[in-house]
Amino acid sequence: MIVLSAIVLFVSGCESEPGIDKKKFSELSRTVGNLQTAITSGKPCDIPDALLQILASETSVLKDKTASKAESDLVNAYSRLLNTYRDGLLLCQYQSQSPQYQFVPRGRIYVFQELDPLVQKYGLSTESHLYKPTGVYWRSIERGSIKVIWERVEFQIKNIENMLNYN
Repeated sequence: MIVLSAIVLFVSGCESEPGIDKKKFSELSRTVGNLQTAITSGKPCDIPDALLQILASETSVLKDKTASKAESDLVNAYSRLLNTYRDGLLLCQYQSQSPQYQFVPRGRIYVFQELDPLVQKYGLSTESHLYKPTGVYWRSIERGSIKVIWERVEFQIKNIENMLNYN
């Protein structure tokens, strides 16, 4: 009897957790595909706000509807992807503003205070400059630094695809 109860406990403990309901994530997958197309189109800074809003709202809705750890991990991966897209668009915003500052060398982006977290998070290399009229030092990053963030987006998308395909 003891052996039988031990076997029942062992077998019930070995039940596999449900995988990922791909249908539940189809809208997110479609939105990410559209975002990926926007990035590879050659104009990644022109991503429609509507796509990010869909990604944000769908991710938020699914947080409460996960049925397994795998689904929860997938929702978290989509959340990280959303944050990376937002980081990229923030850098795009400052990239487009930099040319209006005549003291910023061509091909550089002035590192405003709002960009400091991105510089740290993505390990973007900076260059220090002296603004001679005031004697104040300021920093800039290369205009191409945005590629680092878009490469991170691509990596995260591949990770999400792997999670969907192998769970």
